[in-house]
Amino acid sequence: MARRSVRLLASIVAVATMATALAACGNKQATTDENGKPIVNILVRRNVTDHPMQDTQYTKDLEAACDCTIKWQEVSDNAWGQQKSAKMAAGEFPDIGLSLFSMVDAAKYSTYFEDLKPHLDKMPNVKEFLKAQPGAAKYVTDGTKIAMLPSDRGKGYGVSGTHMFINKTWLDKLGLEMPTTWDELENVLEAFKTQDPNDNGKADEVPMNIRGLGFGLWSPLTLMNSEGVVTSFMGGSASEQGYYVDNGKVKSYYTSDALKDVVSYLHGLMAKGLIPKDVLTRDASQYTSQTVSDG
Repeated sequence: MARRSVRLLASIVAVATMATALAACGNKQATTDENGKPIVNILVRRNVTDHPMQDTQYTKDLEAACDCTIKWQEVSDNAWGQQKSAKMAAGEFPDIGLSLFSMVDAAKYSTYFEDLKPHLDKMPNVKEFLKAQPGAAKYVTDGTKIAMLPSDRGKGYGVSGTHMFINKTWLDKLGLEMPTTWDELENVLEAFKTQDPNDNGKADEVPMNIRGLGFGLWSPLTLMNSEGVVTSFMGGSASEQGYYVDNGKVKSYYTSDALKDVVSYLHGLMAKGLIPKDVLTRDASQYTSQTVSDG
């Protein structure tokens, strides 16, 4: 972001713990609202199923703490992937970007990224974090310049980073208990398919919606955790490359019995129509439309 925004960034970061990578960038002159408060434009990349940022209490507290007006813009994961290169080439950078840019971007378009290092004294939370986690700075330093702030998931890498969710409203409607085994889950999904839990008189429920089978966020392969294989599937970790540790030895999911069991189980669910039959060929927009269609 342009240097005029450093003070605003310092105020924001000093009162907030960011759980996603933050980049400071921009190319427009500062503007103020009708009360004379500076306006900060923040663009955040989020999954379309997430709650809008501007409606959260977090953003209200953030705006009050920095004594500014924050204008939030949001872009979906898919849209950002399509727009990112063109926007950067055109010099269209927000004042602050959340989960938008990488250090490759910061190196290529260095003039648009403020060096945060000289301003660490104004960002005590960040300074304390970098001192406590000295390795974190290496991920965001280009030469001597700190071009963005690293994310921090705390102990998130030590446990599964992807979790399964179930529609408890449907469970309650059908008088079902929370499933705790694969067999119980299958029985619940069959009830979802045949007993009209959304109460609209139609057999239009998607009992279980899944993404593709890659080792990434929202992967149904998280079921491997049921067999004691801890997956993180997040943040570019080794888990996303198929690696895991078993009794001190590095192994690969590709050759694990757990992976074979999960794929076999999912195949069985697909054969019974409990998950969409096109899950391995459809694009992400179809998954999203099914996920958010009825809230």
